[in-house]
Amino acid sequence: MKKKHSQVKDIFSETWIVIPGYNEAKYISSVLKKVTKKTKNIIYVDDGSADNSTEIAKKFPIHVLRHEINLGKGAALQTGCDYAFYNMKAKAVIMMDGDDQHDAEEIPLFRKRLEEGSSLVLGARSLFSSMPLVRKIGNGFVSGVVMLLFGRYIPDILSGYKAFTAEVYEKIKWSANDYSVELEIAANIAKKRLGFSLVSIETIYHDMDRGMNVLDSVKVVGKILSLRLGI
Repeated sequence: MKKKHSQVKDIFSETWIVIPGYNEAKYISSVLKKVTKKTKNIIYVDDGSADNSTEIAKKFPIHVLRHEINLGKGAALQTGCDYAFYNMKAKAVIMMDGDDQHDAEEIPLFRKRLEEGSSLVLGARSLFSSMPLVRKIGNGFVSGVVMLLFGRYIPDILSGYKAFTAEVYEKIKWSANDYSVELEIAANIAKKRLGFSLVSIETIYHDMDRGMNVLDSVKVVGKILSLRLGI
């Protein structure tokens, strides 16, 4: 029993939150106030913002990394995860978005799954939630296409709320620099038949003009096909 308690403590103390952000001055203070109540193991990656996001983040007792130019969400996530696993020797990472659309109160749910032995935990919003219709259609479409091409159903692929261990990170590493990072992670999960557990997360939207647009959706379709064909 003591050994199990020690392992759980290690998971908690060596799990890091990775938050990418681009021009998040409007929300990042609120996000970090909430997340720092749950843990101090936080890495914020400012992806070349033109606003004062970095200065705001540096007011908190966290690790702040910065890209000098905007490289994209995928690149920011990779910078944060590499830093967590290779520099901070993290045992696990929980990824959250920096736009206050992920509820910090749900962090313990991801930790619980890790405690129970899950090495990969995906946050999923219900398609019956208050998610805008266009997003519901987009999410369902992406999951359906991945199911068709890779033979594995993965819900809410576009959700950025995820947790995984260092071992899983090496299996799902992505090359995408942009928003298609979520899709590439899903494709890697499907192709490598990785097991995962789900956490039901709240649906929160602030700015409908943020996130994936029509052009991004077209790129996603092309990305799905390229991942399937291995090109």
